[in-house]
Amino acid sequence: MAYFDDLIIAASRGEGPLRHARPIWHWLNEIRFPIPRPIVAALYAERRARPIWIPLLAKFFYREALMRYRCESIGRRLQIEGRIPDIDGNGRIIIGNNVRIGEHCSWFIGHKVSEAATLTIGNDVSIGHRGMISAAKGVTIGDRTMLAGHISIFDNPSHPMSPRRRFHHEPFALDEAQPVVIGRNCWIGGNAYILGGVTIGDNSIVAAASVVTKSVPPNSLVGGVPARVLRELPDDLTEADWAAVVPR
Repeated sequence: MAYFDDLIIAASRGEGPLRHARPIWHWLNEIRFPIPRPIVAALYAERRARPIWIPLLAKFFYREALMRYRCESIGRRLQIEGRIPDIDGNGRIIIGNNVRIGEHCSWFIGHKVSEAATLTIGNDVSIGHRGMISAAKGVTIGDRTMLAGHISIFDNPSHPMSPRRRFHHEPFALDEAQPVVIGRNCWIGGNAYILGGVTIGDNSIVAAASVVTKSVPPNSLVGGVPARVLRELPDDLTEADWAAVVPR
């Protein structure tokens, strides 16, 4: 190694067996070949378009194909941002039209205690990145509801309430799980937790970082740990508004 270092130092001084290496390297770097402009233009256009067509190919032939294989049904125009959700369990998954799913989500649909769990996502739903959904019985998300990032929805306690059963790493009992229902046109803020047995009424908002342990009335803003009603929201959305939305 020291001998090679000495050769490099000698070459930088124009001495030794490698004294001609630097001039040759400079000469090689000065070589310029003719540019066939149509071919190079096509290569340049392909490179510029690569961030568009590669994700499109991945969407149609990989990500969406895997999701359609795993889910019982998926509507039209599914949008998956990045990698598909990590899905565990053998439960049913039903996804409506125009649903957007952020990357790095984790869904546990069905546990050791039950394989009859169902996740139902309505039309025009937006699910933010790094969302967690755990369903032993069922989780339902209504049409046009928006979920921000880092939201966790559990219809079960994840571990048994019994200290002895938890000590022996036994699963929770199925009767400890209660379905979660999120209504239509709701907005769930980032880092919120929604626990089992909760129903969130239509048009309601859950403030960021809230822990929802009890059901939320329609047209309400809730927040806090545990979440409580902060104020009522105007009931200005009617069924006529819903009827005016053209099916897509």
